[in-house]
Amino acid sequence: MTIRDILFPMISYPIPTRSDSVEKAVGLAASLAAHLSGLTFELDIRSPVGLYAHPVNVSGIFAAERAKSAAHVRDLIAAFDDVAGRRGIMHEHAIEHCLPTEVTQLLVAHARLCDLSVFPFKATDHGQRSIVEQLIFESGRPVLLLPEDATRELSSLYNTAVVAWDHSRPAARAVADALPMLQAAKHVHVVTVVDEKHLARPDSGAELAKHLARHGLEVIFEKVSAKGRPIGDALESYIAEHHADLLVMGAYGHSRMREFILGGATKSVLARPSTWTLISH
Repeated sequence: MTIRDILFPMISYPIPTRSDSVEKAVGLAASLAAHLSGLTFELDIRSPVGLYAHPVNVSGIFAAERAKSAAHVRDLIAAFDDVAGRRGIMHEHAIEHCLPTEVTQLLVAHARLCDLSVFPFKATDHGQRSIVEQLIFESGRPVLLLPEDATRELSSLYNTAVVAWDHSRPAARAVADALPMLQAAKHVHVVTVVDEKHLARPDSGAELAKHLARHGLEVIFEKVSAKGRPIGDALESYIAEHHADLLVMGAYGHSRMREFILGGATKSVLARPSTWTLISH
């Protein structure tokens, strides 16, 4: 897949997307020679039972919160246009005026028309985690998490990329979606975590490494023992040890009836992404 059209959602409320996240998203688009669409949401924040059921001072609180969202939208769009203009990338911006409950539906609709969504993600914000989960499962497109509360500085270059490989369909989809970014990395590590669950083909990562090498990548394959840890924890340790700049993984759920009951590794990574993380389903 060639990445030529990137969606960059910017959260306006309650805490707006950070200015350095705008810089990083623009830098990514520049490195891929891609068009970047900045999207933000001006929220109509109101009482769930109607403003007129409350005293005037409570109505004023909701009006103040609407004004806060609108001010953040203006600041975000100004920052986006300024940074994108200085970097000389192709870009445009859009503002959706909506209720807070409509944000996810609108975001998914926009994401379906782009190659990739870059989501500036605060893992401690449970509302954002819900949005990201639905974006991953409903958009039909890969999602690149830009963790705003990562414990270390995110790199603007992918020196080392890690592919979490278990021979599943989501993992294969993630590799295909991430190929342009993997090709930009100096080193690619294909990693299979063993001793945690049954794997039909635990050595297939070696074949994946050969496949990626045919695309001009420098690849090594490693099997990592879980040592009694969940897969997500084993991956987190591997990423820290190798100072990885990008994690690529598939997302899956354990329940056919409720696919948002996430698989263990997916749930763990969403709880505390430590670096750029591309997730596909």
